[in-house]
Amino acid sequence: LETKYKNIWQNTDKILVIVGVLPPNSIAFHLLEKLLKNPAVLVMTETTSNLYHPRIVSGIDKLIAAFTKKEQLEFQPQLLLTFGGMVVSKKIKALLRHYQPKHHWHVDLHRAYDTYFCLSYHFEATISQFITELPEPNSKSGYQNNWVSEFNKRRKGHSGYLTRIPYSDLKVFSEIFNRLESNICLHLSNSSTIRYSQLFDISNTLEIYCNRGTSGIDGSTSTAIGAAVLQSKPTFLITGDLSFLYDSNALWNNYIPDNFKIIIVNNNGGGIFRILPGDKSAKYFEEFLETKHKHTAEQLAKMYDFEYLKANESNFIECIEQFVDKSANIILEIFTPSTVNDMILLDYFSEIKQSY
Repeated sequence: LETKYKNIWQNTDKILVIVGVLPPNSIAFHLLEKLLKNPAVLVMTETTSNLYHPRIVSGIDKLIAAFTKKEQLEFQPQLLLTFGGMVVSKKIKALLRHYQPKHHWHVDLHRAYDTYFCLSYHFEATISQFITELPEPNSKSGYQNNWVSEFNKRRKGHSGYLTRIPYSDLKVFSEIFNRLESNICLHLSNSSTIRYSQLFDISNTLEIYCNRGTSGIDGSTSTAIGAAVLQSKPTFLITGDLSFLYDSNALWNNYIPDNFKIIIVNNNGGGIFRILPGDKSAKYFEEFLETKHKHTAEQLAKMYDFEYLKANESNFIECIEQFVDKSANIILEIFTPSTVNDMILLDYFSEIKQSY
């Protein structure tokens, strides 16, 4: 590192590190420890970052979604450092585009992502090379401690909120992530699935992938099956009903390994559109945006020689446990309501903040 960058690093009190999509084991634990040794450094990750440490904020929206304006200003970093690919959270993009840092550095051998519209320097290096060259900090900042403490409070609020909510997508995803076995490759489809996954503490034994592309639902199943062919570990796909139906031809091949399984959370349409702004009572909404339907995966499972489990409110936990225990190709389809999920998720962020 040039001296001017070392000086900035050593003398900055609010450094935010955001990690996007990364393959597992991209950053050695001792290098992560070096980063976090600096009290001015707050590290935020996503499910697809495949990075774990007790001092990391691993749920970006969980922390920032209910920020007051005062908290937004207190959180605003002086230096933003980014690693990895694209970030799922729309909320962090909006926040940092409005409250921009003085410096934004991106580290990548090839690409220079300017996600927050304020990129000041692209370090063409590996993440390991970059962290290794960072100097010892001079800062006595409380930036890391303050926000990690706030995040841990939100996690407690999260646990309490989940005990109070009715049967819904959020409740189902919670039980799925609580019961997944260790040491698997977990593929997540786009839209609701990848966004719900950001709210949970997921086991650090999992390798997590999502075919982000342009964030479309197409290709999620194909990608998961292609990866499963080359993996010795069991591979699971968690997907939504529209994403699964859209790419169901992915099952029409002779190469699916015996340890590939699928969970479909079926809320009878594109439930994500109920969460986005718009008039849900408009005549066109259900047909053209939500795309309401009554299709299931049952006959597709039969056609492609997958075992099939059907779950609803009365038996979904039992079915998830059966699914995990099975060693054959299996599809578990969990049917959830379509009209309560939006309010449960929208209330989530304020409720978990007010719980302490």
